[in-house]
Amino acid sequence: MAEETVADYDVRSPASRTLLTVIGTIVTVLILGGLVVGASLVKRDTRVATADVELGQIAQLVINAGSADVRLVEGEEGVVRVRARITSGLRKTDYQLGRRGNEIKIVSDCQTWLSPGCGVTATLEVPKGLPIVVKTTSGDVKAASLAEGVLTVTSGSGDVAVTDLRVDEFQADTGSGDISATFATQPFGLKAKTDSGDIRATVPSGKRKYSVVVSSKSGKIVNSMDGDVTNALGGDQDGGGIVRATTDSGDIRLANR
Repeated sequence: MAEETVADYDVRSPASRTLLTVIGTIVTVLILGGLVVGASLVKRDTRVATADVELGQIAQLVINAGSADVRLVEGEEGVVRVRARITSGLRKTDYQLGRRGNEIKIVSDCQTWLSPGCGVTATLEVPKGLPIVVKTTSGDVKAASLAEGVLTVTSGSGDVAVTDLRVDEFQADTGSGDISATFATQPFGLKAKTDSGDIRATVPSGKRKYSVVVSSKSGKIVNSMDGDVTNALGGDQDGGGIVRATTDSGDIRLANR
């Protein structure tokens, strides 16, 4: 008598089988991602590199920082002291510092998907009163207590935050980041522009009045002093100072104190 063969059929519906496959893939990816993050945390290492860059006779200092985060503080005349914190994970973060003419260039590279938290944060002590231009592609820029001169910051996708400034003029332009500025003394000019982000600025009251232009396509222009939907700096078109704040998508808060 011939042996009878019984087929083994999967009675689940095609939709159920597809769903189980998707769920299994997601779980596998999450597990692998967790293993990568865990291994990166175990392998995380931070080293510090310091360097002094002699400036000589230059009229302006340009800092090209690429993807590195930058913090500016006031230092000695004629020299820029650089202190970089370099964080690595599964792979080592590349870091190079160079100078050509009036430009200091910071080159950093790490694969954040493979080494979460990797990157470079550079603190630069800069001379008082020297006009400074900072450029980043994706790094954040901070500055504290700088006096005199002009500070200009441009970033592709980083935040800009400056505090206790005593500069004559501050200008910031970022593609997709917030801009925050507080001044210890009245500047002549404040110009802030972001395609996608909020702008907040506080300027001391004083003798100088400002010609103010503010614009936001999809956000509020708010007086943080009393909550009115207006600007707080008076808008004196014949004033001796200039304030320009524009964003395509974000709120603007201007105040004086």
